[in-house]
Amino acid sequence: MPISRFLAAGLVLAAAGCAAAPEDPQEGGPPEVGREVQALHVPLDDYNLSRPDIETIEYAEDLLIGACMRDLGLDWELLPPPEEHDADPLNRRRYGLVEPEVARRYGYHPPPPTPGQRAREEARRVRAALPLGEQVAAYGTDGRGGCLAEARERLGADVPGFDAGVLNGYIGDTFEASRRDPRVVEVVGAWSACMRERGYAYEDPLDALSDPAWAETEEASSREVAVAGADVLCKAETDLVAVWNAVEDEIQREVIDANPGDFALFGRVRDAELDAAREVIEATDPP
Repeated sequence: MPISRFLAAGLVLAAAGCAAAPEDPQEGGPPEVGREVQALHVPLDDYNLSRPDIETIEYAEDLLIGACMRDLGLDWELLPPPEEHDADPLNRRRYGLVEPEVARRYGYHPPPPTPGQRAREEARRVRAALPLGEQVAAYGTDGRGGCLAEARERLGADVPGFDAGVLNGYIGDTFEASRRDPRVVEVVGAWSACMRERGYAYEDPLDALSDPAWAETEEASSREVAVAGADVLCKAETDLVAVWNAVEDEIQREVIDANPGDFALFGRVRDAELDAAREVIEATDPP
């Protein structure tokens, strides 16, 4: 599958742990992505796929599956087109929670899905309930065949082969290296001391983010909101995000410079996958 090999960028994001709320309990809908998140970037992002990129490839794949299913005389409900703006960037919680408005409204729970995200979830629920014959036509007997296999073969025809584990290893290894860097250790210690002054004992921002207590309720408790608010304030007071991001930027640039062949290949793979997807989208009229 073209997109799955890039998704392990979530290695550094998996601490987010809580399921999204089914709807926003407050008026006005989910908040816009905070400027703190919009500014977050690391060099390996240039070799990875953003969420809109992933949606672009998924949509192209879906158009091809739909055409194949119609040739078989079967219906296929398409996923919605990719969103123009990234409503949930992959770096959103790279260093833990950083958005004051999200902390105030949701604690550590993620904001509710956007309309586009909800539409994708609904389309997948519909597909999961398809009659067995239609599922086999779409996915084969093993979940990787049928029209899906045909779509992926076309999209991957001009994509260079590569070992996804190498890129994912760089992503995970450089993040872990940044956590061990003395500058990050120092600023995390300052953040932890700031939290203790406010009555919360956490050694690391990712520990606060993944506290099992937050998963016990569908919506944030008053304590969760208080901890999240303190967390964001302590990050601002200690300059944690800027320090950590600068260290990770430095480490990743060194790795890229030391492995030019690998990263040239990663760039070609990313560009080829997106070019193939865009070509399909431009050439296909949705039903």
